[in-house]
Amino acid sequence: MRLRAIKWALPALGLTCFSSAAPAQAAAYVLGDSLGLGVSQVSHLKNLSKISIHIRGAKMQAQIAQTPPGSTVFLTLGTNDANGSIARLDKSIDDIVQAFEKKKITVVWMGPPCVRQSWDTRSRELDAILQKRFENTSVRYVSMRDDVLCSWVYHERDGVHLKMKGYAHMWEKARTAAGFEMAAVESTPEVKRTATTSTPRSKKLNRIPLPVPRKPFP
Repeated sequence: MRLRAIKWALPALGLTCFSSAAPAQAAAYVLGDSLGLGVSQVSHLKNLSKISIHIRGAKMQAQIAQTPPGSTVFLTLGTNDANGSIARLDKSIDDIVQAFEKKKITVVWMGPPCVRQSWDTRSRELDAILQKRFENTSVRYVSMRDDVLCSWVYHERDGVHLKMKGYAHMWEKARTAAGFEMAAVESTPEVKRTATTSTPRSKKLNRIPLPVPRKPFP
């Protein structure tokens, strides 16, 4: 009788009794290149992204291998590729998608933003290629070429990386497209603290390593 009374009392106190058998919410991760480091900081998602990651090569596959099955992934990928040749990327893109599908991972692919470099034309072209590739597929592609990120207001001096407000814009745009509401609620207070604090940690957050290109910048 006492246990029964407690169960009835919980709703009145604004509490909920969850069954231990209830499924846990799938974990969310940020994967990809150095832009992902900034996105992971403003979103507070688990980070597997690293500098110098391309669509081609084994490094991206290694990140997918580390990602638990059934996860949700926010992927920043394509900027380093646009700094070189973007020809014949189809097979590498297919390999990435197949690796995600094999592990039943939900993917939100965040496209390459505008860069203040001569190779921005390739970045634009790659964005169009990826948009067309992922139409009507399980991958939700979110273009980052918009008036905000192409205004240069949120770019660092290298013309490639962004200030924290730029990464916050990327995250907000991606999580809105994915309907990732819970993550947005949790991340908002931390983003504000990052922008206003003057601690040594906040200065470190504002410096994301430059991606290592396949060839020197023009």
